[in-house]
Amino acid sequence: MQDAQITLGDGRTLAYTDIGDAAGSPVLFFHGAPLSRLHLAYLEEQFLAQGIRVLSPDRPGYGKSSPLPGRRLADWPADVEALANALAIDRFMVAGHSSGGPYAVACAALLPGRVSALIALAGVTDMGWGGAWAGFSEMESHVMRMPDEAAAIAWCAEKFGADGSGFHSASDFEFAEPDNALFADDLAGPAIGAAAAEAFRQGVAGYAQDAFVQGRAWTFDVGAIASPAHIVHGGIDAAVPLAHSRHTAQLVAGSSLRVLPGHGHMTILSELPTMASELSRGRTA
Repeated sequence: MQDAQITLGDGRTLAYTDIGDAAGSPVLFFHGAPLSRLHLAYLEEQFLAQGIRVLSPDRPGYGKSSPLPGRRLADWPADVEALANALAIDRFMVAGHSSGGPYAVACAALLPGRVSALIALAGVTDMGWGGAWAGFSEMESHVMRMPDEAAAIAWCAEKFGADGSGFHSASDFEFAEPDNALFADDLAGPAIGAAAAEAFRQGVAGYAQDAFVQGRAWTFDVGAIASPAHIVHGGIDAAVPLAHSRHTAQLVAGSSLRVLPGHGHMTILSELPTMASELSRGRTA
């Protein structure tokens, strides 16, 4: 794994990891919340075997990426395009997991000339849709409904500590048994733990802002997405309701919705190497 960073045009740092096959088909992957660029490290051998290169950037305020006060979901594609340009990558797939799902959708909509395919894995949908709130985390919903970013950061600092150290003990997210088994795995467990710890490198503000942004209605045109799109959800996901993926699939014309039996919220990521490989070879089934 290469752990690197670039300097953006406005002077901010964008940190990212580069794993898998350096000569393979590129995927820009967007992590969940609160996670970081390190999340997929335990899957590197699988990506290598499938001929896939994965570049995973920290969103602003997470890990080693500079904060960007007042950012919007629609601001992210510009950072992604800057990363692709810096690495001389013309066309690329985008994939997002959980809270990263909307960022993948935004890139597919706003960078149609660059994005060759979209994969949203257990992705959060447009929270401007009223049905999105049913069954969603009450704790995170509270942050998303805050009146402004500053209020969200203040509430999270009080609830979880300014350093975010109390997040996991206070979180109300539930995970299916396959996810709990993954957390206990000798390879995946420590890697996911390290990725979660890295999310709070700069404190709790990055997560608080991310949740607040997630609660805003999408402002970009989903109808602009022309690339193949796989919307994927675990059949026993206990963290993000299946209704989110169903709704996103309805929004993205021509997309396919795949519900994978036996997969929870986290284990579904193990399907990404194969899915990306199939899309890179022009297979969309």
